[in-house]
Amino acid sequence: MDSWSAVQLFHTGDTYFESLLKDIQNAQDSITIESYIFDIDKLTENILHELAAAAKRGVSVKLILDGFGAYYSIPQVLKFCQQNGIELRVFHIMPYPSSWLRRVPAFELIRKASWWRRMNRRNHRKVSIFDEKIAYVGSLNFTQVHCAKYMGEKAWRDTGARVEGPAVRQLVIATQITYLRTIYKGFLSWISRWREPSAPLSSAVQLNTTQKMRKHLYRDMLRKISHSQKRLYITTAYFLPKRSLLRVLIHAKERGVDVKLLIPGKSDVPFSKWASFFLVRFLIQKGIPVYEYQKSILHAKTMVIDDDVFVGSFNLNYRSLFHDLEVIAHFKDEKTREDMLTQWNEDISTSLNIGENSFATTSWLFRTLSKIAFRLRYML
Repeated sequence: MDSWSAVQLFHTGDTYFESLLKDIQNAQDSITIESYIFDIDKLTENILHELAAAAKRGVSVKLILDGFGAYYSIPQVLKFCQQNGIELRVFHIMPYPSSWLRRVPAFELIRKASWWRRMNRRNHRKVSIFDEKIAYVGSLNFTQVHCAKYMGEKAWRDTGARVEGPAVRQLVIATQITYLRTIYKGFLSWISRWREPSAPLSSAVQLNTTQKMRKHLYRDMLRKISHSQKRLYITTAYFLPKRSLLRVLIHAKERGVDVKLLIPGKSDVPFSKWASFFLVRFLIQKGIPVYEYQKSILHAKTMVIDDDVFVGSFNLNYRSLFHDLEVIAHFKDEKTREDMLTQWNEDISTSLNIGENSFATTSWLFRTLSKIAFRLRYML
């Protein structure tokens, strides 16, 4: 049965990575880490040290990093992995001017491929799996910006989850497919159909590995929102949805559903925030409260739809819908729901409820930049 037997939410990078490090130390058979960003900093130096120790005691350790998100770190990570028995795979690797890249597996195939056609398709997942029994999902990349231990009050607000249960198998298969895709050109075209879900939002794990799965995922998201009765709380770092999603949000509000949106007050991608200017104003005009998080950069991607909770790497933007590989974990238990609602109320208490008056003081330059950014929303 596709379900979870244990769930633990984390709303700070400190608690998330502290738990993850313990599972690295306790792993017996295998460790697979799939991440969009993997910086070289104090946090990841500690993680790499523990991964090397795990490999030394006989654990199979695999790192699957995105070629764009981890571009500047890959040379150092590769060197460390080669020295410590860790297998590194790069998803849609990009060319480097130096010769070290020739040592990367399958380099000749990658060099001859039209990499520039695939550069816009990234692996945006953040998944860590231990002994194929325990998994971590959410939106935390491997970088110290999430941790107050290193960043103080500037630490990003994010959400992740540690899960156990039969549904972990779905995450194992997803990472195996990504791993194989870094080796065999075109392999994903048929291998990813092994366990394609018929109703992604009804299961514990939702993936968008194929175009068909992307359509299922988005349609079921719209249907879930359309059938909501009590509440619809959305936290997203980048808000650039399709018109169909805006319509169902407005219809939910008209039905009496408590619809609220939480977005960053300060974004790590300002261009994306500019692009969402007119969409946010439109929702406010339709009576939907929109809050901007003030304490630090908000990077979480969560939804509460009635009594269901969704945590993952999926943003409400065109990148997540059409380009990037994403994952969402679906939780139905009361403990997780209460935990998420408590965090939601805490986030709202430190956020600014923006209204139509907030847009009256915007300059002509900002509006011009917003129009330009909005035109480029398909790339954001």
